[in-house]
Amino acid sequence: MTKPLSPQDISIILVRPRYGGNIGSTARVMKNMGFSKLIVVRPTVLPTHPEALRLAVGAADLLQKTVVCDTLEEAAKGLNYTIGTSRRVGKNRQDFISLPEISTRLGERQKIGILFGAEERGLTNKELAICNLVVMIPSDPDFGSLNLAQSVAVTTYQLRLFFLSKMDDPDLPQKKKTAKLASVEEIEGMYGHLERALTDIEFLIPDNTFHMMRSLRGIFGRTGLTDREVRILRGISRQIEYVNSKRKL
Repeated sequence: MTKPLSPQDISIILVRPRYGGNIGSTARVMKNMGFSKLIVVRPTVLPTHPEALRLAVGAADLLQKTVVCDTLEEAAKGLNYTIGTSRRVGKNRQDFISLPEISTRLGERQKIGILFGAEERGLTNKELAICNLVVMIPSDPDFGSLNLAQSVAVTTYQLRLFFLSKMDDPDLPQKKKTAKLASVEEIEGMYGHLERALTDIEFLIPDNTFHMMRSLRGIFGRTGLTDREVRILRGISRQIEYVNSKRKL
């Protein structure tokens, strides 16, 4: 039987945080809400910076074991599903949902990373492109930007409500999916392979592939790809490359 999702399956990932206070406040609210896995990507200061420790207030243990990464790809290693946070609802972002809907996309046990961008600008389009899903906190549109730690607080509180509801009624139906989900590394490798194959047959234009690949990511990433599905898509890419190489002879 598939094990239910738990807070230990979720990592909070801060991408390029600038201020130690926000890292410390994030650790504190994570501990308040029952989460313990914090990852920071290219931080300006380390998680053990004095300002971070000062604002952690009882959550210094989370800062001591925070994982520091140089790249987002390194941070996503071992994850099956990534969720980005953003307020930019572009016309090409059909994989956008409001934060209260997040529980409808969670179910079976998987390793999930929730990404929060830098204080001034949030996540870039390229960073959001690797996410299976993007959530938006439904704040007032006239003043919608939240502080980084506040965003983590609201998001983890919403997730805590979800986990509490499962504890109150453990027989609530879970999303059925017994197949093994592909890892982020496998999925990113597949996207890279697919991009090369589609460029090879001139479906994609070199140096201008981002928008089309983002659309393809949206198609394949809505429900989470299994490792078998990734192998099938890579097999299609290999066949495209093989047939095109024969035509060039």
